[in-house]
Amino acid sequence: MKVTAMVTTSLLMMMSSVHAEGLTTAEGKNLTVSFGRPAIKQVLHYRKMYDKKPFPDAEIYYYDNGTYKIISQGENHYGVYVLQGKFDDETFTVRFISLPSADWGNKTAFHQLTFIKSEKQNVFIQNAIVDTGEAIAQQNGTYTQEQNTVTNPVSTRWENK
Repeated sequence: MKVTAMVTTSLLMMMSSVHAEGLTTAEGKNLTVSFGRPAIKQVLHYRKMYDKKPFPDAEIYYYDNGTYKIISQGENHYGVYVLQGKFDDETFTVRFISLPSADWGNKTAFHQLTFIKSEKQNVFIQNAIVDTGEAIAQQNGTYTQEQNTVTNPVSTRWENK
């Protein structure tokens, strides 16, 4: 538990560009977390949205060490993900835990997105749990996917497209 709290603290500091020294694991080793190598970028186009966040488009920047950043007209936060399958599979699922951010009332949020590729259109289905006790209805939409070329997403911001 102690290591988990330190990892979360380190991720928060690293991702908000705050410098921290002296963070160590329970074994006394230095704890360093940073973005991995760019992996995939997805652009999501929502058809069914969460009423409190009616932003139809979002971009997710994935890194090969399990970190991500998502941006949209109303979101700008970081987190970690676990991929079930591969990004190039016909169907794959990604589970996200967002780090505490203003986007979610300075709390964490869990999202699970299942992606399905087809010849006509790529679609996704999204389920979410937030730490407010609120039930979020299932969301869905279409997506595109390409190579992520952003090595450090800290300065990446949403631009009206």
